[in-house]
Amino acid sequence: MAKVPVIISTDPGIDDAAALGMAFYRPELDVRLITTLHGNVDINKTTANTLKLITFYGQDTPVARGMETPLFQPVVSTDVHGESGMDGYDFPESTHRIVEEHAVEVMRSLLESSDEKISFVSIGPLTNIAMLFLMYPHIKGKIDRIVLMGGSLSGGNVTSAAEFNIWADPHAAKIVFDSGVDMVMIGLDVTLKALIGQEELDPARKRSQTAEMFNATFRHYRDGDMENGVVMHDMCAITYLTNPEIFHVEPKRVCVITEGPAKGMTMEINGEPNIQVATEIDQAAFKAWFAETLERME
Repeated sequence: MAKVPVIISTDPGIDDAAALGMAFYRPELDVRLITTLHGNVDINKTTANTLKLITFYGQDTPVARGMETPLFQPVVSTDVHGESGMDGYDFPESTHRIVEEHAVEVMRSLLESSDEKISFVSIGPLTNIAMLFLMYPHIKGKIDRIVLMGGSLSGGNVTSAAEFNIWADPHAAKIVFDSGVDMVMIGLDVTLKALIGQEELDPARKRSQTAEMFNATFRHYRDGDMENGVVMHDMCAITYLTNPEIFHVEPKRVCVITEGPAKGMTMEINGEPNIQVATEIDQAAFKAWFAETLERME
């Protein structure tokens, strides 16, 4: 079976770090490029963290530095992932280097030169992709689909209305949601049920450096606990790409609120659907998928 070519946009982030590892070790995926941007921590940290992860996972995937700020508002961040963004584990310094060009230019070049359409996975704010669409709108035809972790139809995690990745740059999210590109939204409606903890990690810790890293960083992740499980928001986007049957998705029309108290809210409205929205997850199947993937990791 041919692998699915993907570009991942990320802001590591503890759950981003786990999601990237899963992507590297899924045989269905061909990770062509990783782009970094502002988000969980500032772009200097997200880029340094991404390079450390490339080295940790033994990969040679190109990494391109992207947007340092949202389109029309100051940078926002969170303390959920600790000071470094990946607190809890002593990662070796990376021997990997970023490519010289800006991420938007690297994405454009990769898409234009590809003989096949490429899927995007967004597990951070949508600023890189929005800027790509603003600068090179013709490139949309080279994208198979966008699978994004973000949004919610049932309330937020940074405000009562908004999920972090959308709230961090709502104007970029609106551009992407209104782009006409096929999209799947994996939001809080399902990711809050995607829990991994001690029970899932302990069987692999003696043989797997990755499981030990997960165990250490998850203990510093302030979105859940190891006894009941921490929330694997970003990992769900990778899971959907390889095993969409784990989720139930429905076509909906969703708009992004860009101003006011509800800024960052993803609101379902009447009209022609513009996105597929995940509304349910098979939690047992998700944990089995995680365990199967972790078996492949050293």
